[in-house]
Amino acid sequence: MGHLIRNKPLNIMKLSLASAIAFIALITSLTAHSYADRVLVIVNEDVITQSEFDYRMVTVLDELKAAGQTPPPGLSQQLLETMVSDRLQVQEAQRRGIEVSDAEVQATMERFAAQQNATVAELKAQISAAGQPFGMFQESVRDSMVISRFTDYYARSRVIVPDYEIETFIAANDLDADTSEYQIARILIKNGDNAAELARQVRDEIDTGLSFQQAVLTYSEATDAQEGGVIGWRSTGQLPEIYVSALKDVQVGEVSQVLETANGYHILKLLDMKGDRTEIIQTKVRHILISSDSKVAKSQAAKKLFDLRQRINNGEDFSALARIYSDDSVSAANGGSLGWVSPGEMVPAFEETFQKLPLGEVSQPIETQFGMHILIADDRRKKNITEQMVRGRAEQILRRQRADREYKQWIRELEEGAYVEYVATPDSLVKS
Repeated sequence: MGHLIRNKPLNIMKLSLASAIAFIALITSLTAHSYADRVLVIVNEDVITQSEFDYRMVTVLDELKAAGQTPPPGLSQQLLETMVSDRLQVQEAQRRGIEVSDAEVQATMERFAAQQNATVAELKAQISAAGQPFGMFQESVRDSMVISRFTDYYARSRVIVPDYEIETFIAANDLDADTSEYQIARILIKNGDNAAELARQVRDEIDTGLSFQQAVLTYSEATDAQEGGVIGWRSTGQLPEIYVSALKDVQVGEVSQVLETANGYHILKLLDMKGDRTEIIQTKVRHILISSDSKVAKSQAAKKLFDLRQRINNGEDFSALARIYSDDSVSAANGGSLGWVSPGEMVPAFEETFQKLPLGEVSQPIETQFGMHILIADDRRKKNITEQMVRGRAEQILRRQRADREYKQWIRELEEGAYVEYVATPDSLVKS
């Protein structure tokens, strides 16, 4: 039996007791293995067998046949090296706690079966009828999912994409092309004595009930004032940048803050808009946290928070009590304020509470991994995140491209540090 030793021999004295026992059992089992499912490669404390190789080879040959291609020279050795690489990745993923549950594997198989217009039971019957072990199919699905998560982990934890690369990519691929169109009305107060003060006064009057149309007729110095300040439909490319920036977070029917430009002060009203806009609902939240890590401590914390909630409902100031009692020192200094909170930023129990909470109402005490809380939702708003979505998409593409390059080098380093012994040449299903 020919041996090809890759990398340095495994030093069994450096293994843990459990690993050493497993390794000894592995070596012992090699002599007892039947030829029909003999060991081809030892990969650290695992093995690749002839049956596993046969399963992968059948799959590869089927894919080549479907593509109208003939098997390339050296296919058996290439496949075996690929299987070694895959096994090392799965082992490293397991060491880093990256796992795929049985339920996730089942869900993936159900989706795959549905794509074939079949049930999982029918898929199992088809695979078995073709002479392939269904258990190997399941494990191949699991390994593929583990490796996919492992590469995602690598991309997130080890790859950094500089801001300038993201901006260059967005510009080069026209990802920031905004197709939005706005119908707006405006008030213009030209530069002059007290112009800034007058503009703020007009904005305040609109807040207190003055209609925008009346404000235009009364105060605007623009040529379109007699038409109610309406300037018609404009694309983002036809509007000043200061208008576009101001309109990003303005909803239809709302009025912008005062905008200062070289020719005066502007107030805009968004009458209508067309085009895609990705928005989320943000909530302005305050909370009081009492840290607690035992059942008794949580009970005492809940009792204290019930008391604080009652005091707030009786008229005491939430922020003042947060400064005194909250164990979240950062938010306590700001009266318990967490600012504007977006979906997904908080732990599930906390987020579920503030999303359902009516504005201005103090919640009942809730439990999270940090302790016990009461919270209040002060306000809600829609936030335009189209720009962030574009930037996130560009970063994801660049991160993946860079990760693909660097990941291959990392896998080579992983192989160099592993114990890999080619024990036998596989019986090939194809002549190479």
